[in-house]
Amino acid sequence: MIYLKVLSLTNEFAEESFGGAGTAATGMIHMLDRLGIHQTVIVPRSDWTVPRWDLRGLQIKVLGLPRNSHYFGYLGMINVDAVCQTFPELRQEWDLIHCQAINFTPLAYTFSRGATPILYTVYSFLRKELGDRPEPELQAQFKIQEDLLMRCQRIHLISQSERNYLAERYPQYLSKTDVIPLGISSLPERWQPKSTNEFLYVGRLLDYKGIEDLILALSLVRQSGRQVHLNIIGKGPDYYEDHLNKLVQAKKLTSWIKFHGWQPSSELWRWMSQAAGLVVPSRREAYGLVALEGMTIGVPLIASKAGGLAELVSDSYALTFEPGNVRQLANSLRTAVDNPTLLRSLAAKGHEQALTLEWERLAPRYLRALTFINN
Repeated sequence: MIYLKVLSLTNEFAEESFGGAGTAATGMIHMLDRLGIHQTVIVPRSDWTVPRWDLRGLQIKVLGLPRNSHYFGYLGMINVDAVCQTFPELRQEWDLIHCQAINFTPLAYTFSRGATPILYTVYSFLRKELGDRPEPELQAQFKIQEDLLMRCQRIHLISQSERNYLAERYPQYLSKTDVIPLGISSLPERWQPKSTNEFLYVGRLLDYKGIEDLILALSLVRQSGRQVHLNIIGKGPDYYEDHLNKLVQAKKLTSWIKFHGWQPSSELWRWMSQAAGLVVPSRREAYGLVALEGMTIGVPLIASKAGGLAELVSDSYALTFEPGNVRQLANSLRTAVDNPTLLRSLAAKGHEQALTLEWERLAPRYLRALTFINN
């Protein structure tokens, strides 16, 4: 067994998980734990007022830091002095620093001292995801990420699509890049739909997620006489949630589209298991962990061919459409409503594909990435 002592820095882990990155970080850390990797995890905790150590898994030491101004400052950047003064035991020899969020870069640099290698897992390129917007705060975050790309010793990307972006924008870093997909753990729910016409969206409510396209597509399907319902689970900025609600009202769909806000993972999986299909209409996507969760549960997928999502979801086990193409999305919804037998076949094939991405099957690739960096 290989002995490695890893410091893992992440914004989301276990209970402090709000989306795909948190689910992925949690699954990855537990998978490495089962491989015998000794990990110390530092993660913010929204519901704590004082920091606390916790033990998880086989040998995961977790330090939860309250999300307050003592530990986190401008742009959510970690206060290195506060952490080092309160927890001097963190100043030790690490074999690897695994950075999974840019607000931990000052801490990663401090503990690395230019000697300990840094592995950076990139869940998304911010300049790509946010459209290179000009706001000073966003531009500052873009530059922090680009500095980390330059200074880290290894970059873990989650899809070939993201590697293509890196090759176009930062080709100088290709030689230190590994592409390894995110995995999935076994989920307790299995697909048992309540109806053949009640579909589901799960994810953040942001413009590039394609929710407006989905609402417009549902309007077209309704005009064709089909009684289609849509449940939307997720949160977004207040202004955008208001915009989506007004669009639903303008299209006279308030009886057919319901917003349910944020839900914990157990509730998300229950909703997935009961839906006629899970719709992932993203215009941009680095990976698409929600789609993988749906495949694991066995719910049929209706998904765009956006970025990394196109690598995860195939025509052989999903109904697919071009990103942003409302008419194609509407046609996919009509096909789903009119062909329940086809949906069952796609669901079964999707579930089989999801099994190939269980964390245990990906473990050897992750172990090679971690050990390579120390050779």
